[in-house]
Amino acid sequence: MQQSNESAEYSSVIEDALQKIWRNVKAAREALFEEGLIVSNPYFRTLKKTNFTNEQASISPRVRMRDGGSPSFSWEKIIKRYHSAILHPTVKKNYGPGKSYLARIKKENGSIVKAKVCLTSKHIKINSKTKSISPGAFRDQPLWAQIAGEATEKKLCRLRKQEAALSRIVKNIAVIKALRSKENIDED
Repeated sequence: MQQSNESAEYSSVIEDALQKIWRNVKAAREALFEEGLIVSNPYFRTLKKTNFTNEQASISPRVRMRDGGSPSFSWEKIIKRYHSAILHPTVKKNYGPGKSYLARIKKENGSIVKAKVCLTSKHIKINSKTKSISPGAFRDQPLWAQIAGEATEKKLCRLRKQEAALSRIVKNIAVIKALRSKENIDED
């Protein structure tokens, strides 16, 4: 009888310790997310300032918090597609996969026409081993975006590696909990 009481006591201590680790990992993930926002803000502010100029970049950092509570640090390439405003006169105001607006654009022959501009985005692939994107992703960008993008990417890469380590901790906690619950079932 005394042995089962001691076992239950230690079991609750272990469960409390695992819960504490889980809460600390959650807090660390939130801090990583905040740090990702701070790291990517200078690039993003400059991107907004250069919008609709000759120095406009088409690559943007994307820092998000996933549904499961883990942060994501990626990059996306903004793609503009032009359609005739006569064929596509309505502008749909949706906040889903892309946005669109009407604008006057200069054609190759020099004439200015009204067109519908559709914005979509494509994620830039992250190397699973190095946790970074290829430096070639910035090759076609303006000089400021190449320099700022590579500096921002180094910081985001460091954050991705830290998130991967936290993810391994979460998986190990899940394994420990599964083993402990299996142990409790076997005892009954």
